[in-house]
Amino acid sequence: MKVFLHGKIQIVLFFFACATFLTESTFAQYLHASGKQIVDKDGNEVILRGMGLGGWMLQEGYMLETNSFANPQHQIRAKIRELVGEANTNQFYDAWLANHCTERDIDSLASWGFNSVRLPMHYNLFTLPIENEPIAGQNTWIEKGFAMTDNLLKWCAKNKIYLILDLHAAPGGQGHDAAISDYDATKPSLWESDANKQKTIALWKKLAERYANEPWIGGYDLINEPNWNFTPGANQNGCDETTNVPLRQLYIAITAAIREVDKNHIIFIEGNCWANNYNGILPKWDSNMAASFHKYWNNNDQGSVQFAVNIREQNNLPVWLGESGENSNTWFTNAIALMEANKIGWAWWPLKKVNSIVNPMTVVKNNDYNTLLNYWKNGGTKPTVDFAKNALMQLTENLKIGNTIYRKDVIDAMFRQVTSKTTIPFANNKVPGIIYASDFDLGRNGFAYADTDTANYQVTTGSYSAWNSGFSYRNDGVDIQPTSDTDAASNGYNIGWTKDGEWLQYTVRVDSSAAYNVILRYATLDNTGKIRLSVDGIDIVDPVTLASSGGFQTWANQTLSNVVLYKGTHKLKFRFEKGGANVGYMKFVLSKKINEIPFKALFSETAPSGKTVYITVNKKVEAATLASANGFTAKVNGIDTPISNVQLDVANPSRIFVTLGQDVFDNNTITVSYQADVVKATDGTILEDFSDLSVKSNLPFHFAIPTKIEAEAFVVNKGMELENTTDTGGGQNVGHTSVGDYLEYRIRVPLDGIYPLEARVACMSQAGRLEFQQLSATGALLNSTAIDIPVTGGWQTWKTVTGKLKLTQGQGTLRVRIVQPEFNINWFRFLGADIISGTEKRKQGSLKIYPNPADKRLNVELPDLAYSAGTSLSVRTVGGMLVKCCDPLTKDKIQHIALDDLPAGLYIIELALKNEIYSNKFIVK
Repeated sequence: MKVFLHGKIQIVLFFFACATFLTESTFAQYLHASGKQIVDKDGNEVILRGMGLGGWMLQEGYMLETNSFANPQHQIRAKIRELVGEANTNQFYDAWLANHCTERDIDSLASWGFNSVRLPMHYNLFTLPIENEPIAGQNTWIEKGFAMTDNLLKWCAKNKIYLILDLHAAPGGQGHDAAISDYDATKPSLWESDANKQKTIALWKKLAERYANEPWIGGYDLINEPNWNFTPGANQNGCDETTNVPLRQLYIAITAAIREVDKNHIIFIEGNCWANNYNGILPKWDSNMAASFHKYWNNNDQGSVQFAVNIREQNNLPVWLGESGENSNTWFTNAIALMEANKIGWAWWPLKKVNSIVNPMTVVKNNDYNTLLNYWKNGGTKPTVDFAKNALMQLTENLKIGNTIYRKDVIDAMFRQVTSKTTIPFANNKVPGIIYASDFDLGRNGFAYADTDTANYQVTTGSYSAWNSGFSYRNDGVDIQPTSDTDAASNGYNIGWTKDGEWLQYTVRVDSSAAYNVILRYATLDNTGKIRLSVDGIDIVDPVTLASSGGFQTWANQTLSNVVLYKGTHKLKFRFEKGGANVGYMKFVLSKKINEIPFKALFSETAPSGKTVYITVNKKVEAATLASANGFTAKVNGIDTPISNVQLDVANPSRIFVTLGQDVFDNNTITVSYQADVVKATDGTILEDFSDLSVKSNLPFHFAIPTKIEAEAFVVNKGMELENTTDTGGGQNVGHTSVGDYLEYRIRVPLDGIYPLEARVACMSQAGRLEFQQLSATGALLNSTAIDIPVTGGWQTWKTVTGKLKLTQGQGTLRVRIVQPEFNINWFRFLGADIISGTEKRKQGSLKIYPNPADKRLNVELPDLAYSAGTSLSVRTVGGMLVKCCDPLTKDKIQHIALDDLPAGLYIIELALKNEIYSNKFIVK
C-alpha cells in the first residue's frame, strides 16, 4: 500500500486503489474515457454539450443580487432568517429547492439540444457539517440531497441526457472565493481539516455506491474550482502553485474510494486557481478520467484553449470545458465554436438566475423582493415578517419554468449560430404594422446586427466592457434599455448608446406593394443623428437627419413619407450613419398606391472597388429604358468624366449601375446627374431629373502621404498585439513583436520622392530593427528601407527614430515588418518629400487654431500664400480618415470650420499648399 501523510490524518490507498489497472472493457457500457476522447457504450465519440444548474442546490450571491452584502449561501440564509425566522426560512429553502429545477426544465434542455447536465451539489444537502456531527468522525447522511439527485437522474434518463455530479461546495469550502463553495472563513476549510477531507471522500463513495450502475450518470466532477494557496505567501487562490500536492493527494484518495464501489464512471478533475492550474496534478492515476478546465471573459482564440489541448495531448486523456458563460451571445457563439473545432465538450453556466439576460431563463425579480434588497443594502424601516415571507415565497414561485422569461436569443447563439451565419426572425414583423427596434433578427454580429461592443474580454484586456449597456431584453451585442416613453405603441424598450456605422436588421413580411409612411419613434439630445433605411441591401429613403427631441428619453416622431415597399418577405436594415439617437420603433402606415408618387433618385454610392457608381431609386426600374446612357452625366472633383455604361442591377431592380470612364479613388469627390425623359419605373412613371447628386465613397480608405499613421490603424496585423499606451496623445500601441510579424496600411503617394520617415518606438533591453516596404496595388515590392530601434529603457519609454523611404506615386500598401524584435510601436509619420523631379522639398508648419477644444466652430488663421494653386483644407481623424474636405476658402485671413457634424474626439486639421503642409490637432467637445 501507499501512504500519504497530511496533518493529523493518514489517507490509506490500496495500491493505486486498483484504479490504475481498470481496463476499458470494465466500463465500456457507460460513458467513458478512451484515450483522448469521451465515448459512449458503442465507442462513438461524445462531445458533451451541457448546462450547469447553478443556484439550485447552492446559492451564490450574484444570482440573487445579494452579493454586495451577502455573497456565500450561509450569509444569504442568515439575512433571510433575520427577517422571517428559522421556520419560515426553512419553508423558503424547501420551496426554492422544489421549484428551481423540475422535470420541465430538463425536458426543455433536451429539446434545445443539450445532451448533458452538470449538477452543482452542496454537501450539506447530503451530510452534516463536521461541527454538527453527533459523533466526531462519523457521517450522518441526509436523504434530501440524494432524493433530489435521484429525481434529476430519472428526468435525465427519460430525455437520454447525461448527468454529471459536481461537488460545488465541499465540506469546509475549497477556496477563498467564498461564494462558489459557501466557504466560511471562521471555520476550517477543506484544506485545513482532515475531518473535512474524510467527509468529502466518504460523500463521494456514498454517491458512487448509489449510482454505480446508472448508465445516464456521465461522471463525477470531484471538486469544483479549487482556489487555495498551499504555499504560504503565494497567490491566495492558488494561481502561483507549482506542485499542488495536497490537491493531487485528495483527488487520488477520492478516486480510490469511488473505485471500491464504482469502476464504471468517468472521474473529472479540476486544477487549482478556479480549475486551470494543473501544475503537479498530472499525470493521470486512473484509466477512466478526464481533466476539466473553466473559461470566462477572455479572447476566443486558439491561444485561449491551447493549454487544455496540450494537457490532452501530453497526458492522453480527454479534456472538458466544465464551466463557462456569463457573457454575451457573441462570446457564447465564438467560444462554443472554438470548443467544437477542438473537439472539446462544454457545460454552460447557469440555467437561470434573478433579473439577468445572459441565461436561457430569467427569474423575474418581484417588486417586494426588490424592497428586501433595498433594506438589506441601505437599511431603513424593517419589513414585517409577513411582507418579507410573501416576497421571498413569490420569488420561489418565479423560479418555476412557466414563470421565467425564456431567452431564445441565448439558445440560438449557443446552437444554431455556432454553425450558421444565416439570420432568422426574432419577432413576427409585418407591414403595415409596428416594428420594435429591439426585435431585430436572431444571428451573429455582422449578420443580424453590427455593434462596436459585443462581448466582455476583461481577463485578456484588463478592463470590463459592456456588450448591452442597458442589460435588458436580449443578450446580443446591442444596447437595449427600458424606456420611459409613455406612448401606447411602445413595447417598453429602446435601442440606445448608438454609434456611427452600427445597424440592425429585421425580417419583415410586407402584405401588399404600396407606398407607406414610416413613423419613426426616437429621442436624441442634439441634431447629429442620421439614419438610413434599406430593404434587401437597397436604400428606400434619403439619409434622414434626426432633429433634437430635447433629450435621450424625450420622445418624438419623425415621418418618412411615401416609402415604397413591395409585397413579400424582405430584410429591412436600420443603419445609424451618425450615432447618438435612441430608437423605440418604426410604424408603417399605408399611404398611397405606388403609381401615385413620383419616381426619383434617393441615394448614390460607389462600389467597394472599381469604377462603378450605384444610384438607388425609390421604385423598380423598367430595364429596357436603360438601353443607352443618354441623360446620365458624372463629375470627378468637379470635372466632367465620361460614362462607359449604364445598366440595371438584375438582383435589385431599384438600383442603377453607372460605370465611369476613369478610375476613382477614396479621396475623390464624385457627383452624378440625370436630365432626360427616358428612364421609367415598372409602373410607367418617369424618373425625375436630378443634378449633382453626391456619391458616397465605399472605396477602401488610403492614408494620403505625407501624413501621420497611428500604429493601431492597420488593415492587416500578423502576429502583434494591441495595448494601451502612456505616450503623449494616449491611444494604443502595438507590441509583443516577433521576427517576421508585420502590419499593413493602405497608402496613396502623390509624387515620386524620397520621404523623411519618423517612427515612435519603445524598447526595454534589446535593440531591434524595423523594415518599411512599399507594395504596389498588386502586392509587388516597390521600395523598402530599414530603421534601427535603440534601447529606450522601458516598454512605455518612447523615442522618435528617423529614416528615409523612397516612395513611388500611386495607391498601394505600406508593410511594416519586424526584422529584429522586441519593441513597441506607437506611430509612424511621413514628412514632405524631396521630389525626385528636383522640385523644392515640401516643408512642414503649424496652423494657428482656436478655440481648442472646440464646440460648434473652429477658427483657423491662414498663413501667407494660402490661395496659391493646389491649396486644400481638410480635417482628418487621428487614424487618417478624411472627414471634411474641399470646402472653398473665403478671402478672409481667418477661416471658420463648422463642426456640427463631427462627433466628439481628437482630429487633425491640415492645409496643403504646393510645397508646404500646415497642420494641428484639435479636440471636438
